[in-house]
Amino acid sequence: VPGFDVAGTIESVPKTNNSNFSVGDRVFGCTLFGAYSSRVVIPTIQLRKIPDCIEKFSKAASFPAVSMTALYALHLAGYFPGGVDDGASRHKFKNKSILIHSAAGGVGSFLVQMAKILGLGPIVGVVGRSSKVDEAYRLGCDVVIDKST
Repeated sequence: VPGFDVAGTIESVPKTNNSNFSVGDRVFGCTLFGAYSSRVVIPTIQLRKIPDCIEKFSKAASFPAVSMTALYALHLAGYFPGGVDDGASRHKFKNKSILIHSAAGGVGSFLVQMAKILGLGPIVGVVGRSSKVDEAYRLGCDVVIDKST
């Protein structure tokens, strides 16, 4: 059965449960396959509790793919791990400014927040609709370009 990203409710835990998970906990995470099944067995190291502010399982299930895509993009740009200020030669760019397309979308919203955490700036976000400008600023963009205007 295909699928990697999951979200759901824990139905059972092993008797030797050394985790912070209990039956009834709402969780999201990754598995190597089988996420499209109605039930899966996943090691607890691959799960995280869903924050109370996230109501839908579908939203929580999207976290692993979009967040890891964003993190990998920062890695390719030389900003992760280590950030831009550690003087390591592995960084491709010393410029701390960053341009993020679809800054209020799935991967873009994670990129904006991760860039802020890493101390990058200015963060310039590009959005495709005027209705997304405020969201891009809320996520942490210093400047937002609305390509629809």
